[in-house]
Amino acid sequence: MSIEVELKLWLTEAMSPSLLSRIQQSWQQLAVKVELAEPAQLLNAYFETPDQWFRRHDSGLRSRLKKGRFEQTIKLAGQQQGAAHIRPEYNVPCDSVVPKLSAFPLQIWPEGTDVDVLQQQLQEMFRTDFIRHSALLTLADGTVLEAVLDQGEVVAGNSSQPILEMELELVSGDARQLFQLARLLCQQLPLTLGFQSKAERGYLLAQQQVLSWQQSGPEQPLSTQLRAFLQNLWLQQQSQALPAELAASFTARLQQQWLDLQQTLAQHVLAQQVLAEQALTQQQALVAATAQQSVQLKALLVEAKALAAAPGTGMTLWLLDLSELLLQLPAESAAHNNQHKKEQQ
Repeated sequence: MSIEVELKLWLTEAMSPSLLSRIQQSWQQLAVKVELAEPAQLLNAYFETPDQWFRRHDSGLRSRLKKGRFEQTIKLAGQQQGAAHIRPEYNVPCDSVVPKLSAFPLQIWPEGTDVDVLQQQLQEMFRTDFIRHSALLTLADGTVLEAVLDQGEVVAGNSSQPILEMELELVSGDARQLFQLARLLCQQLPLTLGFQSKAERGYLLAQQQVLSWQQSGPEQPLSTQLRAFLQNLWLQQQSQALPAELAASFTARLQQQWLDLQQTLAQHVLAQQVLAEQALTQQQALVAATAQQSVQLKALLVEAKALAAAPGTGMTLWLLDLSELLLQLPAESAAHNNQHKKEQQ
């Protein structure tokens, strides 16, 4: 098993030889060592059961053909904080496009799962086929990251959508360097935060569903609000042709979500102050970490008040900072819920 820790960034300009050159130059400028790989074609088939067993268990199953060899992968339930995705995954070789579930470790299956029955029910649901440009980047502190640029399409039946995205994945070292590199890349290249995996896009396409407005409110965890805001921010960026009346309504709703996000962030500042006081009776390291998180939350709240609820590099960098901070607050949902309950009492 490996734990996948990655950031997903979407390109906001059409692909061209000059843009590819700019991307690779940025990789080389920001790392002390760069190992560029030859471009590779990756053909991926995603499988499901008629009752969507894998989707219901927040898992994804695929096979991949690369350089004449098949590999099967299952990704298990993990967490998403903005553009950051963390999931355990298992990769094993396979003989054909259809995965063999018995090749995965037995302990990954929920108790009572009949793997043989699942195997019989497998059917291909959609594909993601793309050309991958990749490089191993060694940063100044020794952290090693894999940077990839994928260009291709998601295909389900007769429907398709383009893929044009960059992924940064931690190979070894400090996960904070993922975010630092992403910040620098976002200032040099036409990038925005990606909130959907290729698999999530494939499921929507296979079910003939379109990406639509995601409702959220201050009663929800900050991570949930962040995911909704990212999606709606992207929709606004893609809806420049909307009639004026609809565009104004969309902008107003997005502004309200932005205010709700700030309100919840303010609640987290208060919650962290309480935690810092409680930590005084515990280890000194915990006191320092909690105090630092409180300072970072306050700084983000101050910065948010100066930002408009609209796409742009400033907003992208702010959301990236929040994504990183949320990964340091594993109990953020509980902290928010406790604070919300207190306000209701």
